[in-house]
Amino acid sequence: MDVFRFACAGSPGIRSRDSRTPGKPKPSPPTGGFKKDEMNRIGPYNVLAGTHAGLVRACNEDSYIYAVDEEKRNSLVLVADGIGGHDRGDLASRLCTKNIFQAWKRRSVADETSEEKIMLFLKEEIAAANERIYRLNKSMNIQNPMGTTLVSGVVGEEKLYVAHAGDSRLYRFRDGRLGCLTEDHSFIAELIKRKIISSEESKNHPFAHIISKSVGTAMSIEPEFNIFDVKEGDKLLFCTDGLNVHLEDPQIEVILDNALDPSDAVKNLVYAALRSGGEDNITVVCMFI
Repeated sequence: MDVFRFACAGSPGIRSRDSRTPGKPKPSPPTGGFKKDEMNRIGPYNVLAGTHAGLVRACNEDSYIYAVDEEKRNSLVLVADGIGGHDRGDLASRLCTKNIFQAWKRRSVADETSEEKIMLFLKEEIAAANERIYRLNKSMNIQNPMGTTLVSGVVGEEKLYVAHAGDSRLYRFRDGRLGCLTEDHSFIAELIKRKIISSEESKNHPFAHIISKSVGTAMSIEPEFNIFDVKEGDKLLFCTDGLNVHLEDPQIEVILDNALDPSDAVKNLVYAALRSGGEDNITVVCMFI
């Protein structure tokens, strides 16, 4: 079954997309392990997303799309955050995610086995999305060019192919521990990396909102690309900074550790961020391998 879900620029309340039929119980996991050609196949019950405008902003500039098919080798997750303070950040995030998703379907990447071709897909289609948004900025003569962060992942049977730009993040919870697989492309992250300021000092820094890489604001883009392994039991979390600006990594770790399924994780992560202030849009996509 081929399932995709998307959301963008919505109402203030939490919105999530669950591919499960209402009232239909979640099936029991397979017994006896996986066949070799069915290792870590992602089905519609393994992933859920939620987005919330937060408690301060009227507009939700976040967008997400995920595409899963339990009969295919690969799944796609995209999370984007329109740049705050710029014109039409909601449009930028929506164009970015939809452009890449349309290419995913057109190029049949869900069945691709070549590592090189999967990475080429991410490189080419992020560049194409960047060019489309950049040209739109030029044609509309926008004073503050619209742009968006992006964290994207192609989840295969044994590998996770990642490309990201900006400060949207990808976490992996494995064997009781949380690790952040992406590095923020931001002014603050660079100051911390150079040990000019501490993580604690960064929280109230006046330039905390400045990112150093984004999709659509410049003629070209150089996302960061990485490949990681995945294994049964991993919990993946794709999110915009509206989550991690309010929740420390140890808090996220506890929530993922206690979550029985992606629905639990999404609900508890979003509500925890809201309870901690909810000053920004919050979007999370949780995938349990």
